[in-house]
Amino acid sequence: SLLSGFHECLSSPVDQLKSYILTQRGADAFLPEITPSAAPQPFLPLLAPSPLSPFTNSTIPKLSGLCMLNFTASQSLMTMTSTDCWAAFAPLLANVICCPQLHATLVILVGQLSKETGVLALNRTLAKPCLSDIEQVLEGQGASDDLKQVCLIHPSNLTEASCPVKDVDEFENTVNSSELLASCEKIDPVKECCDQVCQGAISDAATRIALKSSDPLSMDGTHVLPEYSTRVNDCKTVVLRWLASKLNPYRAKEVLRGLTNCNVNKG
Repeated sequence: SLLSGFHECLSSPVDQLKSYILTQRGADAFLPEITPSAAPQPFLPLLAPSPLSPFTNSTIPKLSGLCMLNFTASQSLMTMTSTDCWAAFAPLLANVICCPQLHATLVILVGQLSKETGVLALNRTLAKPCLSDIEQVLEGQGASDDLKQVCLIHPSNLTEASCPVKDVDEFENTVNSSELLASCEKIDPVKECCDQVCQGAISDAATRIALKSSDPLSMDGTHVLPEYSTRVNDCKTVVLRWLASKLNPYRAKEVLRGLTNCNVNKG
C-alpha cells in the first residue's frame, strides 16, 4: 500500500538490514547449520530410515498363553527371522531368504520343545495358537504381517501331519539315529549339495518311519503313489525336528539353511 511504501522509504538502511537478516534466518531455519570446523550434514537425513528401524521400535506381542514354545530361549533365532522377513522385503526375497529361514525356525522351535515333551510335533489343538504366537512375535520385531500367505505356512506345519511317528523314543528305535546325527551335525554347504550325505540320511530315516504306518501304501514298480510321497515328505520334517533337538539352535539353523540352499540351487 501507499502508507507501507512511504514507511519503507523513511526507514533507515540499518533498519532495512536488520529486517533482511531476520527474514533470511526464518527462511533458513530448515537448512542444516554448517560450521567451518565441521563437515556439512546431509539434508533431511530422516528420509533414509535405518535398516534396524523395525527392531528398535518393536512392540510387545499379544500371545495366546496356550503355546509352550520357548521364544525367550530362541530370541536370537526369532530376531534373525524377523530380519530376513522384514515387511518391506519379505515378498521380494520369499523363496530365497525369508521362507527358508521361517521354515527352519518352525522346525527348531518344535525340535527344541521335544527335549521337554518327548514328542516331535504339536497336537492339532495347540498348533493354531502356537502359529499365531510365532507370527505375533515376528511381526512385533518388524516382520511382514502376511507371512502365512507369503510362505504358505499352516498349523499343520507344526504337527506330524501324515507321518505315523512323532514320539522321540519310537523314532530313535526305528532309525539309525547315531548315523543320522553323524551325517548331519555339521555339513559343508558346497559338498553336501554334490554328495548329499546328510540328505541321503534324512531320506532313509524318513522312509523308515513312513513305513511304520498301519496302512502302508503300495508302490507300483517305479511309480510311487502321491499319498506315500506326501507321507515321506511329512516324515522328513519330523526327522529335521529330531536333528534340531540334538543341535544348538544356531548350528541347527546352519544345517537347515544349507540343505535348503541345495534344493534352491538344484531348482
